[in-house]
Amino acid sequence: MELCLGTVQLGMRYGIQNNGRPDRKEIDAILSTALENGICWFDTAPVYGEAESILGRYISEHPERAEHMRIISKLAANAFFGIPRKDWSRAVLEHIQTTLERLHKQCIAVYMFHNAAHIFDADAVKALETARQEGLAERIGVSIYTPEEAMRALAYPQISVIQIPYNVFDRRLDRCGFFAEAKKKNVRIYARSTLLQGLLTMTPERLPVHMKFAAPYVEKFHSICIRGSISPLRAAVGFVKSHQDIHYLVFGSDNERQLHEYLSIAAETLSPKVVNELNNEFDVVEERLVNPSLWNG
Repeated sequence: MELCLGTVQLGMRYGIQNNGRPDRKEIDAILSTALENGICWFDTAPVYGEAESILGRYISEHPERAEHMRIISKLAANAFFGIPRKDWSRAVLEHIQTTLERLHKQCIAVYMFHNAAHIFDADAVKALETARQEGLAERIGVSIYTPEEAMRALAYPQISVIQIPYNVFDRRLDRCGFFAEAKKKNVRIYARSTLLQGLLTMTPERLPVHMKFAAPYVEKFHSICIRGSISPLRAAVGFVKSHQDIHYLVFGSDNERQLHEYLSIAAETLSPKVVNELNNEFDVVEERLVNPSLWNG
């Protein structure tokens, strides 16, 4: 499993803990450290504040390092709003050209739908494929949120990359047969939300009022960590890394120290005993726990 650095934290405030953005010096240190440690995949999107422009600045200022950077970006969720279907391909090309200009790139590794609803529309998928046909992206894909979206994405041969939410609490895709089908079709799987926006590393007493419903789950998770003599971060990352059918783990970092910690943890293997205990304890959870759109913060 390879690591992919998510850049939402670099471009805006993000997560339940709402940590501040790193400054320019810290961002450069994060990106350089990532590359020096073999991380070449970087996940971004226009909606991540200044993230695309920040990556572009780094690429233009460090061309010798940037040649190793593999970028994933996404089509704006409202890209087709108010546009006739016949012009959707043109809209895709306009959007990706803007992204490429920000990134100082001529082509990116993956271009995907940020609005997963588009995966239910064959015309939208055909339009997205235009980016690959025109040589502006090597692959196309989709960032999904639900099992229904994930399974629908597998119906299109053009879709060769799917980004999924996956963590200790969110195992919906294990239960619907997604991974077996994705493996048959040789689809690359990127797992994000390893920490569920930071929820897994928070103690129950630190949860904001609107998240108190999650306290029993967090408490059980931390109890397992204590029994296994491991940190919540180590358990959360190790659990995802233990999944044989996930190819890339997308994670974020607020600072260089945090990145080094993540690299250290990612190099380790979680014990089968702890993996099994986490699997059994959180086999089924309530929907609102794994769907941040239902947190109502």
